[in-house]
Order: sequence, then structure tokens, then C-alpha cells
Amino acid sequence: MSLPRFHLPTFEWREHHLTLTGDEAQHCSRVMRKQPGDMIEIFDGAGRMAVCEITQVSKSEVQAQITSETRFEPFQTVIHLLPALIKAEPFEWLLEKAVELGATSVQPVITERTIVHLDAVQTEKKLAKWRRHMIESAKQCHTPFVPELKAPIAFAASLKIQADCKLIPALSEHTRTLKQALPASKPASVAVLIGPEGDFTSEEEAQAFSAGFVPITLGALVLRAETAAIATLAILGHELR
Repeated sequence: MSLPRFHLPTFEWREHHLTLTGDEAQHCSRVMRKQPGDMIEIFDGAGRMAVCEITQVSKSEVQAQITSETRFEPFQTVIHLLPALIKAEPFEWLLEKAVELGATSVQPVITERTIVHLDAVQTEKKLAKWRRHMIESAKQCHTPFVPELKAPIAFAASLKIQADCKLIPALSEHTRTLKQALPASKPASVAVLIGPEGDFTSEEEAQAFSAGFVPITLGALVLRAETAAIATLAILGHELR
């Protein structure tokens, strides 16, 4: 039986004792009702995981002693997902599945057809909510990694990303599959650009092709934006990892 999992950022780790605070402490003590002597698992989202015994519980903190620690090596191929910003519920579902499927980073992109527009304050609130959602996903699926979530950027800026292999699922492409687009030798990094509701404009597609993104097809069926992102991650995971 798996242990209850809690997240603690890397910079808050200590050599022998760990302290949960904030939402994680409340979830542990008030929701899970854990007490001194109970065993839990704590992870940092960057490949570090520790089995711990709770030593003290208060209203604001849960203190635990490390009994064993494991470090997981990162994937040999890093995958950067660049999805167009879409409506809230589908985008949160996309983030959840990106965690499960091992994306290294998620960089939301604002395109011409993006219908969600956020000011600076809204962006900070959304980022905090999305990061929390991703951590919860990692806790549930027991992955040691949480992708880096970046602030939304303009489409033109997203084209400047550096990667050994750059892909863009495109409705205009009908013959080249993802597998066919991969280089013969395993790439160290892959970037995937995903369109919004309504897909990219023809001008955006042309700009992406000029920036080195290779158009691929995901099959004969038209997929929603969030489904295209997850399908691409799943195929890349199968082919490269």
C-alpha cells in the first residue's frame, strides 16, 4: 500500500528532518489526520523522494524525520510542451496529464486565436493555481517530477525556443507521422507547439515552419487542442523513453 504523499520544494529540504507548512501541512494534519509515528512520503518534484516518520504535528506545521531517501534520474530526453492558452477547464486537464506523461516544462503560448487573455494580476493567480494543480497530479500518480510551469508568452517569442527536435501537429499535414519526424539518433530535447481552439492561422504555421518546427499528423481524426497535446506526449514517451 502506497504512503500518503506531500510536496516540499527543494530549497526547504534539510539533511535529516523535513517540515511541511501551509497547504501541505493542513492537508496532512487536518484532512489526512496524520499523527506522530505515522509514515508519509515527501517529494520535491525534481526527482527527490523521502519516506518519513512524523515526529510532531501542530496547527501550522508537520515535522518529520527521514527514514530513507531516493533520487530519481531525469529522463534522457527532455520534452518542452508549448500549448496555446485555452479555456480554463481543458487547460487544467492538459496540465494534469502533462505531469503524468513526463513533460519537462510547460510554456503557455498566446496566439492570434487565443480567446483567454489575462492581465498581470490574473496571470500570477492563475500560475499559482496551475502549479498547485500540477503538484496534486504528481501526488496522485506518484511521479517524482513536476514540470516547470512558465508564464504565458507571445507566439513569436515561443518560436525562439532551443531544442534538438521541434514539432508542430498541423491539420495541413496528412502524411508525416510523429515517428517519421523524429531524427535517427535519440534527441536530447524535443519542443512541441500545440495550437488553440480553431488551430493556428496559416500565417502562424508558416512562421513556425520557418523557425524549424516540423509539421506532423496525429491521424485522420481532428483532435481538440488538449487532446492533441496529450496524444503527442504519449507518443513521444513511447518512442523516446
